[in-house]
Amino acid sequence: MDHQKMNKVVDTKDVERRFRECHATLNALIDQDPRLAIEAARALTPDDVLNGRDLNALRVGILIDGGIAANDVRAVDEGVNLLQRLLDSDPNRGDLQYSLANGLTGKADLRSYSGPAWYCDTADLRRKARRLYRFAEEGEAGSFIASQALTNLGNALIKAYRSVEAYDCYLSALESDPTNGVALTGAAKILLRFANEGTGNRDVLLGVAARHLRTARENRERIRELAGEQAYKQLSELIETRTESGALPNLSSATNYQRFVAKHRLALTPTIEGLDLAMQRWDSLHIETITETINTEHGVPPIFAMFNVLKADYLTARFLAYLALEEELTDSGKYSDTLDYATYGIRSSVLTLSQRSCMDVLDKTAVAASEYLGLPGDPKSIDFQTRWFVKPKRDEPLTWQPEIHREIALGNTALIALTEVSYDLPEGGFLQNKRSIRNTSTHRFAVLHDFGAKSSRECRHIDHYERGAFENQLIETLQLTRAVLFYFVEMIKLREKRLSKGSPLTMRLCVPDHD
Repeated sequence: MDHQKMNKVVDTKDVERRFRECHATLNALIDQDPRLAIEAARALTPDDVLNGRDLNALRVGILIDGGIAANDVRAVDEGVNLLQRLLDSDPNRGDLQYSLANGLTGKADLRSYSGPAWYCDTADLRRKARRLYRFAEEGEAGSFIASQALTNLGNALIKAYRSVEAYDCYLSALESDPTNGVALTGAAKILLRFANEGTGNRDVLLGVAARHLRTARENRERIRELAGEQAYKQLSELIETRTESGALPNLSSATNYQRFVAKHRLALTPTIEGLDLAMQRWDSLHIETITETINTEHGVPPIFAMFNVLKADYLTARFLAYLALEEELTDSGKYSDTLDYATYGIRSSVLTLSQRSCMDVLDKTAVAASEYLGLPGDPKSIDFQTRWFVKPKRDEPLTWQPEIHREIALGNTALIALTEVSYDLPEGGFLQNKRSIRNTSTHRFAVLHDFGAKSSRECRHIDHYERGAFENQLIETLQLTRAVLFYFVEMIKLREKRLSKGSPLTMRLCVPDHD
């Protein structure tokens, strides 16, 4: 009898089934009365199937989700503190990292919005949450947890006006779970907003949005399962939306390079997905207009030259990546075999060159923003990571530089996006690997391996990377750089729109295409 009971306790299928049943019951209760769900979670007691640790893992999600629904900060704090204790003993559990990220996001959201300063006040909470979503996605790669983590990372980025990155997150979430209706509707909302604002190719935006919504309609119950009844009701109208007829991108005549660009969403164009192959120069993102005072020195504003260089540098980095990832490269070099499955030669060097070129574009973007906004500082010492904030003294809160704060306070949401990207690049942010790889390949040595990167002889001057992981990082870095350039142009567009309203007497100077 004792032997049978022991077998029942360790039967993982029984545990998983009971866990899901309890979770579904408590989740349904959140939709009915979140306060009752919180009390029910607190009252859970171990039985012959679920032990104390299982119940704690169940309890934390209900405390956090119910606390957010009920505006109960104490319940959310209780769930976060319990999760941190669970992670202390099992730090690599993706489901716990995901739940903690939700808790930290909830804590930030429950802080009363006090204008733009809210972004600085909650910056640390939200940055840690984004990093935990990334940890959860990497630790649970290919699972429904990975899909949910990427979806919620996308939701978090949307709150910071980082819509291009959010779209990439939603589509990555769909690679793990094509039925994820929350990711599908999130992606569709971004495309529909762009179409309504007149940003990008309207037909393509509507065509892709319609495809996302059609798949979401086919998986309605999945939305209920992932996000609950309340979220389903909120999304129902969007799910049933029949958009205007739009055309999906036609790549039948595309070159291999164009297909590579389209596949990874790397086109430098206001249309987030797809290419307009009718245009010879389809990387069409550009600065539309600049307003200057009447006594400004004659000549074309320098920002046009700067953006030309930024654009060309990004396109060069993108083309280098294509060559290294898709084309055959002739290499005349003869290299020593280091007996650790390392890959040396032009291909590996082009990969690392493309990666650090992208990060160089970010620093140059900060210099261009300094010129456009009239920010103080020596151009030789400006970098993207530190451009936007006052250098904090010990125990002082995070604050934007005064010029940045004034522009954001006037409604420039794209500038919020730029500052938030910069906050994710240092250690502790979910983008830190992109910065650290750039620093390694610039100042030390980055060695790529087919596999077995950890088997190399240790040397503090060399960082070793699995080739596949590095290639994925490169594509993500290209996507990030594209997003930053998009935010930069949007920042200028928003500011120019505001300035033009306050300028009753204006004269237009047309800046023609260089070609």
